Amino acid sequence: MSGREKSAASCALGGAIRAARSERRYSQEAFAAHAGLDRSYFGAIERGEFNITIDTLMTIAAGLGVPASALLRRAQL
Repeated sequence: MSGREKSAASCALGGAIRAARSERRYSQEAFAAHAGLDRSYFGAIERGEFNITIDTLMTIAAGLGVPASALLRRAQL
């Protein structure tokens, strides 16, 4: 265990991002490359290990072709 606490919001957002990515049939690696993100960093985002910035959320949303608000709504945030 890393000692880093995962917030409920980060976990919910990560799950929403993972679901949206999976629906578009991207692997983690392929989507990270598509969005210009490091694959291991993107995986940690999906696991809720990071409290991402709005800029990163916008990058992910653009890569998925959805508004950032749709990801937040899906995460019930």
